[in-house]
Amino acid sequence: MTTTPEATLKAGVREALDTLETAYPSLDISTVPDGQGGLWVEFAAIPLGAAYAQESTFLVFNLPFNLPGGDIYPMFARHDLTRTDGAPLGEGFAPTQLQWPPRSSTQRPVTQLSRRTRGNAFTAQTAAQKVAKVLDWLETR
Repeated sequence: MTTTPEATLKAGVREALDTLETAYPSLDISTVPDGQGGLWVEFAAIPLGAAYAQESTFLVFNLPFNLPGGDIYPMFARHDLTRTDGAPLGEGFAPTQLQWPPRSSTQRPVTQLSRRTRGNAFTAQTAAQKVAKVLDWLETR
């Protein structure tokens, strides 16, 4: 279920949200306008698979106002993410704090997933493709 005031979103952001809703119809998607024409998005309960001690995670990210000319980066997952084999999470994972929901004063511990798309390649991928790329990376790390 997504609830977003239509009037506050730039066209590229609305299109990006549409691709996410189409690609992930079974996921609970929450959204909060960022006040600049972009949108904060949270996917709840994404299954993680056998590599992680936790069964699922949330995924939080911002669809920036300048889509499709901007990258969807970084993304944030649960703070207690650990591997079942005891190995460290490795490169691209960093503990941090995220003010979530965005308009609250609450800082929430999270794990930042750093999967920046290099060069101008991000303009050729949809929001759903970027999320799929990050989820695949998370699954195969």
